[in-house]
Amino acid sequence: MRQQNKPFIIERKLSRKTKPDAEKPSIWGRLDADIAQGLKDQEDADRSAAIGGDDRA
Repeated sequence: MRQQNKPFIIERKLSRKTKPDAEKPSIWGRLDADIAQGLKDQEDADRSAAIGGDDRA
């Protein structure tokens, strides 16, 4: 095999598109997170009522 005359360099060009570091925000904003938190709070309240930890008399 013949030896190369000139060494070659491989260049890696960056993409023009910016790649987000974090997830894209939802089009609904924080609504999804607020609903999820509300559901979790409701489940916790239901569990404590079923156990008997909620004394509303």
